[in-house]
Amino acid sequence: MIRFAVAWLPLVALAAGCHHGDGALHDDGFRSRLARGCRSEPDCLVLELDAQARADRCVSACEAADADLRASRALVARHRQQREARQAQIAAQQQAGEAAEREAARAAAEREAARAGEEQRAREAAETPASAPPGGRSGAQEPQRPASEGRVCCCDGTLSPTCTRVKRGCCSHHGGVCACP
Repeated sequence: MIRFAVAWLPLVALAAGCHHGDGALHDDGFRSRLARGCRSEPDCLVLELDAQARADRCVSACEAADADLRASRALVARHRQQREARQAQIAAQQQAGEAAEREAARAAAEREAARAGEEQRAREAAETPASAPPGGRSGAQEPQRPASEGRVCCCDGTLSPTCTRVKRGCCSHHGGVCACP
């Protein structure tokens, strides 16, 4: 009976992927799979689970199984880092795209506000032609002058503070008397 139990012991060690008593390693194909590596993180996770199972089944001289487990974990970590880097790059591209869209929307809103302002000024100018700038110039509007009726206009654009009709000395400090606009 003991002889029968001893005969099965090497087979159990072979099935577990561990070392034989004489130091030979059973080749279950795992090491060649590990050497080929894996193409994706899920594939690497399967490889890591296989390595963990091999290490857990090992009963003696398990350095090789532990080394295989460390190697498979390194493969998983490398694929995980690559995935996280791709995700970070995609997120950065999305943020840049959103920022560009916001900037384009802001610029469009500014253009629309400027266009609406120009249209409003044009409507106001059409309604009150007397308030249009002289010479048809656009830009900053000059302050409105008080009604010049009964007053003398000076060449610097002001009304004479003292004269109500043209006479000697009117607008002497304002460049002389000129026609009122």
